Parts: sequence; C-alpha cells; structure tokens
Amino acid sequence: MPRFLGESGRAWAALGVGVLAVSAHSASSLAVSVLMKSIVADFGWQRADFAWAMTGRILAITVMMPVAGKLADAVGARVVLAGGALLVGTCVALASLVTEHWQFVAVNVAMGPGQACIGSVAASALVLRLFERHRGVAIGVLNGGDNLVNSMVPFAAASLLGIGGWRFSLRGLAVAYVLLAVLIALTLRREDGRTAPAAGRPDEPMPWKDARLWAVCLTYALIYAFITSLQLHFHAFQTDGGRSMAEASRLLSIQILVGAIGAPLFGWIAERTSARTALCWNVGGLVLSALGIWTLRSPDAVVAWAVFHGIVNSGVVAVLALVLHEIFGPRRIGEIIGVAMVFCMGATLIGNQWTAFEFDRAGSYLPVWQTYTGVMVLALAPAWWLWLAGRPRGVSAGPSAP
Repeated sequence: MPRFLGESGRAWAALGVGVLAVSAHSASSLAVSVLMKSIVADFGWQRADFAWAMTGRILAITVMMPVAGKLADAVGARVVLAGGALLVGTCVALASLVTEHWQFVAVNVAMGPGQACIGSVAASALVLRLFERHRGVAIGVLNGGDNLVNSMVPFAAASLLGIGGWRFSLRGLAVAYVLLAVLIALTLRREDGRTAPAAGRPDEPMPWKDARLWAVCLTYALIYAFITSLQLHFHAFQTDGGRSMAEASRLLSIQILVGAIGAPLFGWIAERTSARTALCWNVGGLVLSALGIWTLRSPDAVVAWAVFHGIVNSGVVAVLALVLHEIFGPRRIGEIIGVAMVFCMGATLIGNQWTAFEFDRAGSYLPVWQTYTGVMVLALAPAWWLWLAGRPRGVSAGPSAP
C-alpha cells in the first residue's frame, strides 16, 4: 500500500476508522444531554433520576476499559471496535422503547461495555502501533477529528427531537452505530492494533509500582470529573440561564468543533517538546476554562470561552495516550491506557452524580463550577511533578526525556 507523509496507507485508513469510533463513543452522551430535559419531563423524573442511568453506564464503562485495552492488545482493534459499535447500537435502539426508569437504567448499563470498546483505548492502541513518524499529530487527529463529527450531534439530536420526539432521535442514532460496525469490519485487518510478537522474551509486566502511572491517573481523574460533568450538563446550564435550545446547542457545537484544531495542536506540541510538557499546558488551560464558565456573562465572551475550552478540552485524551506511551512504551499500551481510563471514568461517575445532586439541592450549577475551578488548580500539582520527573538531571529547561 502506498505511503503518505512517511506513513503507510493502512495507518491512515485505520486513523479514519478510529476517528469515527471515538466520535461514536462520545456521540451517545452528547445526544442524550440534548434529550435529557425531554426524557425527564416525559416521565416526571428529577435530573438525579436521569443521572443514575448515566452513572450506571459510566460504571460499566469504567469496569470494561482495561478489558477493552487488553483485548485490543491480544486480538486487535477490529473485533473490539466493531463489536462495541454493534452493542451500543442495539442498546440505543432498546432505550427508545423504555417505559420505566429501571428499564432506562438497565439499557444504559448494558451499553457501557460497548461504549468502552469503541472509546479511545482500542483506537489509540491501533493508531500508536501503526504510526511511526507522526504519532503525536495522528493521536491528535484521532481525538480532534471526532470533534468535527460530533459538532453536528447536538443539532441533529435537537432536529430529530423536533420531528419525532426523543424516541425517534434515539432510533436514528442506533442506525448510525450499526452502520459504523459494518464499516469497521470491512476496513480493518484482524491484526491491526495487536501487540507485536515479543521475539522470545517475556512480556513486560504492568508498571504497578511506578509512581508516574499513579500521577497520571490522579491528574486525569481530576480533569475528567470536570470536563465530563461540564459536557453532560452544559446544555441544561445554558438553557437554565435563559438561552434557547438552539443557542445552547450552538455553544456546545462550537466547543466541540474547535477541538478539531486543539487535539492535533497538543499532539504537535508533544512531538516538538514532550507529552508531559503538553500536559502541563493542557491543565493550565483547563484552569482558565473552569474559571470562565461561571464568571463570563456577555454573549461574545461566552462564545470566546467556548472556543478556548474546545481547544484545551480536546487535547486531554490525546495527551493521555501520548504521555503513557512516552513513559511506558508500546508493549502493553492498550491495557495501560485502559487502567488510566478507569480512574478517568470513575471520576466521571462521581463528578456527574455530584453535579446533578448539587443542582437539585441548590437549584443552580454555580457552586459546581466554582468547586471545579479549585479542582483544576489542584490538578496542576501532579502534572507539574510528571514534567519535573521527566527532565534529565542538571537540565533546567527543554524537552523531557522519554
């Protein structure tokens, strides 16, 4: 197969499929965030009732993340990604048929393993192993290209909601997942993304005693508690403040769309400096973003915030994969990313549930965003330690050592 920019055609084809898979991982949550008020109103639930279903799904995703990574290492990405897309599509279709709260919770929990399989764990392992010269930018495209696709999800969900209600919107989403499963199965080879043979030497053990792994996990737990709570509740936060559904969807789409620039930008920074340097810039940007969400009021300022947040937010997953690859190498990268994502999703579970309960208690998201500003300041400490730990001794500045 011909090469382009020093990379094989197989690598670029895998990147395209990976972008769609990572897009599908986020699309269901984005669509549901737009449909949340309609679903809650239809059944007479509180938002905390709705959040329990999302929490069940996140818990299932959390448990399955390391399994998805280990499967990608062992059998390749095709089975993991295609199987995950098919399972999510089936569960979304079932969600459109529910009539009771327990049914809604059950289908969301069942959806979790599929969503774990089509997330960035298997897709990142696939891209990291196939790309050689432009790995940082490729991982950035993987996690930024999905923003181009997902920027249209809030509009599509709102449009389908207006045509046939929330059940109709979910059925349209289910069809898209089934088509994605077929595309993945036809595009990828069985061995794509699988760990290369160990050439007679024993496999490297998991780095459980390495403090750098736990520093990465802590940093990302704090980050994910904030960014996923914001993603799930941003649309409701804006409409609660008086903006229309269309205006809130536009702001959500802006921050998603500009991620197509932000993730490759942070991947490029990681290539030119180090992944740990990119992480420090990423966390610093999230501190400013967390402050802006509750202090900015004018329409122009909120649009500027959406652009800025979209850029720094989109680099988060890209930098995670690159930091772990930089520190631990490629041998067990799928499983290592999966372990780190357990902490990410565990923090998401706690953060999302706390955000919903705090809103029901206070009737406002303001205390939530104020708290998360402090959380992002705390995240600077382990990120900065990772950067210092990666610098060669006696060097005061410059890229960190891999």
